[in-house]
Amino acid sequence: MVTVGEKVEQAMCRATMDLATEQEERIDAEIDRLDAMTKDDLDNLRRRRLEEMKNEHKRKTEKLSVGHGAYEEICGEKEFFAEAKKCENMVVHFYRSSTWHCQVMDKHLRSLAPKHWATRFVKINAEKSQYLCEKLHIWCLPSVVLIKNGKTEHTIVGLSELVAEGGGDDFHTETLEEVLAKFKIIEGFE
Repeated sequence: MVTVGEKVEQAMCRATMDLATEQEERIDAEIDRLDAMTKDDLDNLRRRRLEEMKNEHKRKTEKLSVGHGAYEEICGEKEFFAEAKKCENMVVHFYRSSTWHCQVMDKHLRSLAPKHWATRFVKINAEKSQYLCEKLHIWCLPSVVLIKNGKTEHTIVGLSELVAEGGGDDFHTETLEEVLAKFKIIEGFE
């Protein structure tokens, strides 16, 4: 007599085998498709990939020419609004030079800017931009405003969203990178 446990185990084995067979069939079909490619197919594939690479290089060159890939300070509201209008994704750090936590944030943003060149990284002295601070509800420093297509997507207030449980003042750059990716401000972060 077969017990319930044995029946469950047999059913799981059958399901696992069915899944493995299905996956193997998919892999075999992909191998057959690749084997059947002609020289013209490969040439077309290479040509498309080369065109994609050229377009990506052109896009990167254009972005770098307008300040992407660097972490720069901008002064005043006019420059802020001009940058926000022309950038699809922008990270704005509101800081005060005498605040130690702002220096920590600076360190992380400075390392992320070249890596994520498609996003514009800037900082603004909060003491010299009272109007922006009021408009964007900046009440704690550092504050990092994430802007997507000219609109505020999210604001990281202080370091509480970034530091590990239990507190502390430092955090990993990857933690900040994860928050930026969560709000789709940076591209290509897994």
